[in-house]
Amino acid sequence: MSSNNFQSTNITSPGSNDILCGRGGGTNAHPGNIKFRKLVAAHKLRYLAASKSDKPGVARDVVREWRAMDPPGRFLAKMDKKAREK
Repeated sequence: MSSNNFQSTNITSPGSNDILCGRGGGTNAHPGNIKFRKLVAAHKLRYLAASKSDKPGVARDVVREWRAMDPPGRFLAKMDKKAREK
């Protein structure tokens, strides 16, 4: 599925490549969050060795790699009922 055809709003069932933003066990245990933490850990040494000016580039590389997955990795935030009704 191409990223152009992949839903980015009103998501009711997050996929295994989705990151659920938030705190607590519900988000920590989500498969996408677990995979993302592993990806971040894989880049940790490179980040720590990077200069202050190069650190944002390492972070961008992590996000780029996550979004290049199939299906694309997404960063999802739960919306309250009022926000969904807009």
